Amino acid sequence: MNYRQPAQNFVSSNDTYSHLPARLLRYPIRKKKYGEELETVPLPEKKIYTTWPDMIKHWPKTTLCIVSNEFCERFSYYGMRTVLTFYLLNVLKFTDSQSTIFFNGFTVLCYTTPLLGSIVADGYIGKFWTIFSVSILYAIGQVVLALASIKNFQSPVHPWMDLAGLLIIAFGTGGIKPCVSAFGGDQFELGQERMLSLFFSMFYFSINAGSMISTFISPIFRSQPCLGQDSCYPMAFGIPAVLMIVATLVFMGGSFWYKKNPPKDNVFGEVSRLMFTAVRNKSKKGSTPKEHWLLHYLTTHDCALDPKCLELQAEKRNKKLCQKKKFIDDVRSLLRVLVMFLPVPMFWALYDQQGSVWLIQAIQMDCRLSDSLLLLPDQMQTLNAVLILAFIPLFQVIIYPVASKCVRLTPLRKMVTGGLLASLAFLITGFVQLQVNTTLPNLPGQGQSSISFWNQFDYDCPFTVTDASNSKRTLNQSMALHEDKNDKAGVYKLYQSKSPNSKSNADWPITFHITYDPKCGNTTTYETTINVNAKNKKVVYVGVGRFGYYQNTANTDKPTDGTGEFSMGIVSVLDNQYNKSFAMCRQDASDFDKAHPCNPRHPADFYFWEYDYNDHTDDREGYSPVTGARKEPVTVYKQKSVKPGIWRLYYLLNQPKDIDRQTYNKTFTQVKDANVNTTILYEQGGVYIYALIGSYDNPYLTILQIVQSNRVSILWQIPQIVVITAAEILFSITGYEFAYSQSAPSMKALVQALWLLTTAAGDTIIVIITILNLFDNMAVEFFVYAAAMFVVIAVFALLSIFYYTYNYYTTDEDHDEIGADDEDDSPSLDAPNPRYSIDNKAFNSDETDCLDVHF
Repeated sequence: MNYRQPAQNFVSSNDTYSHLPARLLRYPIRKKKYGEELETVPLPEKKIYTTWPDMIKHWPKTTLCIVSNEFCERFSYYGMRTVLTFYLLNVLKFTDSQSTIFFNGFTVLCYTTPLLGSIVADGYIGKFWTIFSVSILYAIGQVVLALASIKNFQSPVHPWMDLAGLLIIAFGTGGIKPCVSAFGGDQFELGQERMLSLFFSMFYFSINAGSMISTFISPIFRSQPCLGQDSCYPMAFGIPAVLMIVATLVFMGGSFWYKKNPPKDNVFGEVSRLMFTAVRNKSKKGSTPKEHWLLHYLTTHDCALDPKCLELQAEKRNKKLCQKKKFIDDVRSLLRVLVMFLPVPMFWALYDQQGSVWLIQAIQMDCRLSDSLLLLPDQMQTLNAVLILAFIPLFQVIIYPVASKCVRLTPLRKMVTGGLLASLAFLITGFVQLQVNTTLPNLPGQGQSSISFWNQFDYDCPFTVTDASNSKRTLNQSMALHEDKNDKAGVYKLYQSKSPNSKSNADWPITFHITYDPKCGNTTTYETTINVNAKNKKVVYVGVGRFGYYQNTANTDKPTDGTGEFSMGIVSVLDNQYNKSFAMCRQDASDFDKAHPCNPRHPADFYFWEYDYNDHTDDREGYSPVTGARKEPVTVYKQKSVKPGIWRLYYLLNQPKDIDRQTYNKTFTQVKDANVNTTILYEQGGVYIYALIGSYDNPYLTILQIVQSNRVSILWQIPQIVVITAAEILFSITGYEFAYSQSAPSMKALVQALWLLTTAAGDTIIVIITILNLFDNMAVEFFVYAAAMFVVIAVFALLSIFYYTYNYYTTDEDHDEIGADDEDDSPSLDAPNPRYSIDNKAFNSDETDCLDVHF
């Protein structure tokens, strides 16, 4: 009989030995007389369940509650997180940079709080009560966020109520994340290793199933109109809130049948105390050099005063044993592993941009798969979850076996390869962004301004614009200077101006000369001078017509709603100075009624520009004075996102939309036809200004496109997502397994919490770089991230080659408390050396309290 074989081959929890401590049941019992071994009595053999009927019959039914809980919780988390960036952009009105900071800052909290959760679970209240209490907290946070999203963006509850909800959610998920999988493992007994393996497969599947489903359907929820709004974040956040409540109830459903192991020692606190004492002793005057600085802890340690040392000595009947010697050795193994954690935060700094920076890139791309099929930008995150499920068996069954025929595969080599793939993914992302940049406006820099001229004559009257450098542009009717990177003709080139003081943000004057074509008989003069106030880092457009001329600052922001919109603003240059409300009503709506063409209760078919609504909101952006024949200023309206379609413009005679009352139906909505049609069917991301000129009853329309429409297909994000997912398989999953196998048994729970903490460190890198605002060009930023990852992984490879030696541990807690130098003196039973042996452990609930992987 092999005495080193684990006890599950010998003992059942139902036999006569079940009263003994678990650690004593792992090896056969030997009878001794006067210190002399006489015989060995093997423990009764334990039945191992391997057939499906046996496994189904003896399966711990409470684990189904845990798996269901995890599915609901992951659905809740990823469903909320998928649409969070859009919520920050469109409801809280954060900028791209602010949205990135808050999104990744939220992730930092989500992956910092697991350390707190593991401390509470291990050292105070146990895993069950930790999971239960923070689940309630988690559900409250989701409900708070959902309730906040009901309020109009101008409500005073924003952003404080939203941020409070996210803060509560971060603490909730932090308490659940480190403990729920290990709590499921606690429900299995010795002899159920095959069942335990199946449980973790089910658990892993539930995580990815929840993630995959929620990342696909949550964008659909938020893109639907509801509560009188064009989007429905209350549904996108409300359904995850309901799922979190369900998750809590399902988890509590098995509360009377769970196996609830009591809390153990707070390993984090014990390690911290050991390190602090070692440093303090080392810094004392007269301290002697030690092999390792941690050994200075033993200078003031007295086993006679340490309960753990006394317990170990009594258990092993050896007065020489010192529990702290082995514990110091375990902490040394922890430090060795932590050195190899150095590149991990940089990997997460790349990986976690999928939900923030990559999403912002997707907004700038063409989301149409066909004329009738639209892929929402945040749905691209679903591909990552799908690929994870596909890649894991692919790598295990095909790629790893094939690669092992050519090279010896080790965890560190896999991690290096994964890091290089992550760098490659961002290299691909940078090249994609270079193409996306061709549809983005070239905004002027500090001390610079761009000027566009716009022919707004309502009859054929071309004119020529000349600047101080004698650069000339000729504009025909309805023509404007605008940036079109697909047409190199000079007429599209904007005028550029530099400030006399490049460091100042103040406006500066520029003089242009305009010469009219002789056939413009209605003009008072064939030549005039126009004075323009150039604005720092802005695009200024100048409208010229029979009324004279005016200027205004263009808004170059692309729409960020994420449902295929273009952006539209209005300038009213009507003769009677109309400055009231407008409405754009869809003419190809399924329920279009010619007698009542505008239906405010269908937000996707009705867009409006009102004044004095929603607690004194005014969609009139301002008034621009006119120089020339017209005495009244022109009215400039805000830009709003409009979905492509066939539209007609109407004067809105009442105010059907207001948060203080129910939205009017189409019968009570009063409109007057402005006789202006516009058809934009397949354009996304373009920024347009519609100028209405002349008669109120029959206005003349001219359109200026300030920013080009999106031209690069969103499908070009697929290669970078495929590569970053392959990197995740090689780097993240392998790295987690490496950290677990290379840490001593007493350190495994702490190492797992610290592994999660590396994600928080990676997202902190994103937040810091975004706050510093180092890059104006996203492509350059992606290339820098790729280079940084390459450098970090190169250093990691050197560490792997010249520093690290693999050090495997067994996980028998029978040996967790015996110092290596004391083993020869120990009367323990032919125990295997805990070092340099392959860790074949199936499970050990006492040492996997905080088992979790970053998915």
